[in-house]
Amino acid sequence: MSIQVILASMLERELAARGVQSLGHSDCMEIVENLLGRLKELDRELAARTIEQR
Repeated sequence: MSIQVILASMLERELAARGVQSLGHSDCMEIVENLLGRLKELDRELAARTIEQR
């Protein structure tokens, strides 16, 4: 099981606990993939800043 599937399932449960029933598993997968992509981009930006500051 991939980390994306695990995170999407966690997101589904959290949303359901808050009464959000309109998003399906594929929606949650897409949200997780977008978030992971944004985190990777942020990580690259922070690494570049660290290198520039040396």
